[in-house]
Amino acid sequence: MTTGALEGLLYCGNILIPSLFPFAVFSALAVKSGFAESFGKFLSPLTRKLFHTDGIVGTVILLGFTGGFPIGAKGVVTLYEEGKITRQTAQSLTMFTVGGGIGFTVTVIGVSLYRNIIVGLILWVCQILSQTLLGIIACRNIVYQSLESKGQQKKALSVCIVESTQSGVESMLALCGMVILFSCVFGILEDVQVVAYVEWILEALSLPMSISQSIISVLWEVTKGCNSCFNQGCPLWLMSFALGWGGICVHFQIYAIASVLEIPKVKFMMYRLGQGILSALLTLVVCRFYHPALNVYGTFANDTAVVSTSNYVGSIALVGMSLLFVVFCRRTV
Repeated sequence: MTTGALEGLLYCGNILIPSLFPFAVFSALAVKSGFAESFGKFLSPLTRKLFHTDGIVGTVILLGFTGGFPIGAKGVVTLYEEGKITRQTAQSLTMFTVGGGIGFTVTVIGVSLYRNIIVGLILWVCQILSQTLLGIIACRNIVYQSLESKGQQKKALSVCIVESTQSGVESMLALCGMVILFSCVFGILEDVQVVAYVEWILEALSLPMSISQSIISVLWEVTKGCNSCFNQGCPLWLMSFALGWGGICVHFQIYAIASVLEIPKVKFMMYRLGQGILSALLTLVVCRFYHPALNVYGTFANDTAVVSTSNYVGSIALVGMSLLFVVFCRRTV
């Protein structure tokens, strides 16, 4: 359990916080400052045709595509809380604004793990395509309504920055807490041999050893799952499935962030499964015809991924400072 907690903390400090925190802050700032509404005018024709929504939603969708798993949902919740969209629209948007962002997919997986930016780009593009297809399905019943300004008083930029940073910090604390908790639970499951027993069953069902030893991690938590896929030499389509599925840990993060929306949990999980399958199929097609050098059916020749432990002290300090910042903001804002 202790090893799992430390591993989760290292994931947060080395991967999640650096790649997601800036997007979490900017996602809220874009809505609160009015940037999403202004920039959305250029996206309105496209979002109206595809998702039956105004352009302000397109800005949040782009942030979700680039930022990563909780960023899109956070932006959707902010739109709803600011009165920009209805609950029905917000629920529909939450179904597909969940996926691996460019920071995690291209930088962490493509560059850091595979040392090949093309791999990261393939995974990211397949995520965007699958999310877009699911978005068209999720939003098919939305009745388009033009979002006009209702004379709401605009907040000062300084207030928007403080509120957005507070929102981003709270989101990251919840995200990191969930990752650490799930890492602890997974560590317990490993200690009592539950994971090993499930892997033995999967191998007995003639599933390849590399996939059998990674599938539990993939279903459980995306960061751990992606590292396991790389270390076990799994085919790239399984990595793409892991990003599309997101892991149960990410599902719980979205449930917490979007609790005000009361999203249907079973429906949300079905969309995640559909996104994982679509992403995997698209990755197979792209790798087979566009980039044949990638052995999508077998394994990559790679070294074992090593997560650096040099930053865990700084990560603890950053979490502590974040807690102080939240307390300070609640007293002053």
